[in-house]
Amino acid sequence: MSNALAFLLRLAGTERIRLLLSCVCSAVSSLCALIPFVVVYRIAELVLADSIDAAALGRLILIALIAVLFRFALMGISSMLAHAAAFRVLYDLRVRLIDKLGKLPLGFFGEQHSGRLKKVISDDVERIESFIAHHLPDLTASVVTPIITAIYLFTVDWRLAIAALLPVPAAFAVQLLMAARGKRSDDMKKMHDLSETMNGAIVEFVHAMPVIKSFNQTVHSFARYHDSVENYASLWTHIARKNTPLYVLYLLLLESGLLFILPAGLWMYERQAVTLPVLLLFLLLGVGLTTPLRQISTLSHMMQNNLESVRRIEAVLAEEEQKADDAGFRRPERYDIEFGQVHFSYGSREVLKGIHLKAGHGKVTAFVGPSGAGKSTAAQLIARFYDPSHGEIRLGGTDIRSYAPERLMDMVSFVFQDVPVISDTVFANLRMGKPDAELGELIHAAKAAQAHEFISTLPDGYDTLIGEGGISLSGGERQRLAIARAILKNAPVLILDEAFAFADAENESKIQEALSRLLQGKTVVVIAHRLSTIADADHIVVFDNGHIVGAGTHAELLEHCSLYSNMWQAHREAGEWSLTREGGKVCLT
Repeated sequence: MSNALAFLLRLAGTERIRLLLSCVCSAVSSLCALIPFVVVYRIAELVLADSIDAAALGRLILIALIAVLFRFALMGISSMLAHAAAFRVLYDLRVRLIDKLGKLPLGFFGEQHSGRLKKVISDDVERIESFIAHHLPDLTASVVTPIITAIYLFTVDWRLAIAALLPVPAAFAVQLLMAARGKRSDDMKKMHDLSETMNGAIVEFVHAMPVIKSFNQTVHSFARYHDSVENYASLWTHIARKNTPLYVLYLLLLESGLLFILPAGLWMYERQAVTLPVLLLFLLLGVGLTTPLRQISTLSHMMQNNLESVRRIEAVLAEEEQKADDAGFRRPERYDIEFGQVHFSYGSREVLKGIHLKAGHGKVTAFVGPSGAGKSTAAQLIARFYDPSHGEIRLGGTDIRSYAPERLMDMVSFVFQDVPVISDTVFANLRMGKPDAELGELIHAAKAAQAHEFISTLPDGYDTLIGEGGISLSGGERQRLAIARAILKNAPVLILDEAFAFADAENESKIQEALSRLLQGKTVVVIAHRLSTIADADHIVVFDNGHIVGAGTHAELLEHCSLYSNMWQAHREAGEWSLTREGGKVCLT
C-alpha cells in the first residue's frame, strides 16, 4: 500500500500545492460548518438569561450567516482546486500510458485482451480522478471535523465529551478488523480481474452479435460473457455478505452516541451540573460527532479500490520497453533477412525450434505450412512483435535488436489478414502509411492497390468517414486500403500475412500484378494458406511443428517435400468442388 500511496504522490507532481490548498480549504470549510452550532448554543444562553441582549443576538446571527457563506465559498474553492489538479493529473497519466504503449512490442497487445487495457486507460485512471477530486478533500474534512469538535466539546464540559466519545474506540476497533480482513483477502484483486474479463467479454459479445442473432441465440449462449457477468455479481454478493455483519455493527456503534449522551446529560442536568444550553449543544454536536467517521469507512473502501487500480497502472508503466542503442546507425545497402537458429516460446509452449533461413533482398519469400506450424510467428519476429528466446534475426547483416524500434518500423511494412481501420476519413486512414503525403500520392498508391475505384464510389470519395461511426467496408476493401498504405510507406521490407484472403479472383489478379510491378527491389515475405498465390515466389519455406521441413521453389518442393506436395494436392482438390444431385439429394463433391 505504501508503494501505491507513493505513486499517487508522484502522480500529483506539480499539482501538490494545489491539492494541499484544496485540503486546507476543505478543512476550514468544515470548521465553518461548526460555527452555526456554537451560535445556537450562545443564543440559547442569551435567551435563558434574565435579560436578552438584542445587539449580542444580532451579532451572533450575523456570525452564523457569515460562517455559512464562508463554508460554501470554501467548499467551492476546494472543489475547483481539486478538480483542476485531478484533470491535469489525468491528462498527464493518460499521456504517459499512451506513450508507454507506443514503446511496447506489438506482441504485448496480442497477449492482452482488450478489456484489460480499456479498463486501465479508462476505468482505473478515472478512479484516480475520483480520489483526487472528491475523496481527498472529503477525507481531510472527515478527519479534521471530529477532532476539532471533540476539542471544543472538552472545553465546554469534559464529562459529557467523554460520554460522546465512548462508542468511538469500539467503532474504530471494528473498522480496523474490517481493514485487516480486507488486507488478508484478495477480494479487491479478484474484483479487478473479473472486471477486466467482463470488459473483454463485452467487446467480444458486441462483435459476435451478427453470429448470435443469425443463429437466434441469447446472451446465455455466449458462455464467456454470461459467466463473466455472473462471476462478477457473485463476487460482489460474497463481499457484501462477508462484510455486512461487521459494517452493521460499526454503524450501530457510530449511531449510539445518543444512548450515552442523553442519560448522562439528563442526570447531570437534574443535579444542576450542566446548564440546558450545554445539554442542547451536546445533543446537537455530540450526536453528530461520529457522522464524519462514517464517511471515513466509505473512503477507506474506495481507497483500497483506488490502490488496486494504481497497482495495475503501475504494472503497465513498468512493462519492459524494446530499446536499442543505434547511435552509429547506418542504413543497410541490402535488406536480406536471416534467421540464425531461432527458438521462440509462448510461455512453456515452444513454437519455433531452431529456425535457420534466409529471405533474400529483392526476392519474394513465402512461408507456408499447416495451421500452428509457426510461419506467422516467424514473420512477426521480423518486426519484433516478440524477441527470440534464443538465436538472432539479422536485417541487412545487423541483429534487429540493435535497431531502435522506430528505425526498424521505418524499414518494415505489414499487411495483416484482419485489417484494422480507424474511425476517420479514407484520406486519414491511407495517410497513416506516410503522414506528410499529399492527395496525389495517396491516389497513386490507391490505384496501385486497386482501391481507387471503390473509393471513388463512396459518398465523399477520399473524405468519406469509415470505420466505427462511419461507412463499413468489406474485408477485401480493407485489405486493399492496407496494401495502399504499405505502398505509400514504401518500406524496403514488406510482410504480407494472408493479404489476399478477402480478395475475389479478379481483384487478386490485379493486386498481384500491381505488387509485382511496384515491389521490385524489396524484401518481401508472404504468409499464405492458398498455395496458388505463392506458386511463383522466388523461395518457399515450409514449416511444420516449429521446424523447417523444406525450402526451395514450387517445382523443387513438389519433387522433394512430401508435406508441400500433399498440401498442393489438397489445395487443388479443394478448388475443384461442385454441387451435384444424387437420388434427389444435393451433395458437395
